[in-house]
Amino acid sequence: MHIVFMAVPEHGHLNPGLPLVTELVARGHRVSYAITEKFADHVAAAGATPSLYTTTFPERMPEDGEAGTRMFVDEFRSATPQIEALYDNDRPDVIVCDIGAFQGTVLADRWGVPVVQLSASYIAIPGSDADDFPKFVAENGIPDALLTPRPCLVAMPRSFQFDAPTIDGTFTFVGPMGTPEPWTAPDDRPVLLISLGSSYTDRPDFFRDCLTAYADNGWHVELAIGNFVDPADLGPVPSNFTVSRWVPQASILTRANAFITHAGMGGVMEALAQGVPLIAVPQAVDQLLTGPRIEELGLGQHIPRDEVTVERLRAALHHVSTDEKIAANLDAIRREILASGGVQRAADIVESQVEG
Repeated sequence: MHIVFMAVPEHGHLNPGLPLVTELVARGHRVSYAITEKFADHVAAAGATPSLYTTTFPERMPEDGEAGTRMFVDEFRSATPQIEALYDNDRPDVIVCDIGAFQGTVLADRWGVPVVQLSASYIAIPGSDADDFPKFVAENGIPDALLTPRPCLVAMPRSFQFDAPTIDGTFTFVGPMGTPEPWTAPDDRPVLLISLGSSYTDRPDFFRDCLTAYADNGWHVELAIGNFVDPADLGPVPSNFTVSRWVPQASILTRANAFITHAGMGGVMEALAQGVPLIAVPQAVDQLLTGPRIEELGLGQHIPRDEVTVERLRAALHHVSTDEKIAANLDAIRREILASGGVQRAADIVESQVEG
C-alpha cells in the first residue's frame, strides 16, 4: 500500500504523526511525505520518502489569530497544485493529513482515495459554532470537500478535549503516539525542562527570569532557547543549567520531574504520557486555551505570559513537584493514555480505510 502523509510545515503539526509513519513503514507499507525541505530529514528519519514542495509559511509565526488563519489558507492555495504534480504518476492508496493541511482532503476527493485526518490539538473548543467552519470554507473559496466527515485520529486522550456536540464517531482519541528513547540525566538531582517550543521563543526576559528563579536550587535544569535569542544576551548561566538552542524534548521528559512549557499540545502530551507535572506559560493561539486547561484538570499550574515573575516561577515549581493531587491526576491521565491505543490503534484505522 502507498500511503501519503501531508502536514503544514511546523513542528507542532508534523511531529505528533511521525510515530505513525514509522509504524506503517514497519508494517510493510510504502510511505511518502509531502513536506518542505526544512523537515525532509525529520520525515526521512521516521521512514518516509520526502516529496518536497515550497511553502508560503513565514520564518516566524504570527501571534494574531486572523493572520494565522490567512497563513493556512495561503499555504493551501500554494501547496495543492505543487503536491498534485508531485503525485501525478504515483497516486496513493490512502492519504493521512494533518487537520490543518486542507490539501490532503481536497486531493483525496480529487483522486478518489480515502483520507484519514490527524489532529494534534482540540477538535472543538468552547464557544465555537457548528457553522463556523462551513462559513470559513465558503468565505475563503476552499472546496467544500473539507465539509465531508472523515475518520480523524486525535493525538490526545479524550479527557483533555473540551466537551462539544460536534464530537462524534468519526473521531478516535488515540492519545500521543510516540515512544521516545530514554534520556540519561547527568546525576541524581531532579530534572527541570524549560522550553517555549519552536515558534514563540523570542523571549529573552522570560529565559533570564528562569535563570534567576532556579539558580543553584538543587535541580538540574535543561533550558531550550530556540533560534531567536542570542545566548550571550542571557547573561551569566548558573552551574546547574544547561542552555541549548534545541533539546531532545520527548527523551528528556522520560526522566524529567517538571516541565515549564508554552503549552503547545505536542509537548504537553509528551509530558503527560510520562506523568510529568506542568507549568504552562502560553504564548499564542491554542496555547491560550491549553494553559488554563492544564490547571483546570489538576495537571499543573498556569501562569499567564504577562504575569511571570521570578517569585511565581519558584512557587510554581515547588507546587507542581510536591502536590499529591497533581501527582494522582497525572497518574490517572497517564493510564488513560496507555489505554487509548496509541500508534497501534492509529495504524489499524489507516489500514482499514483500504482493506475494509
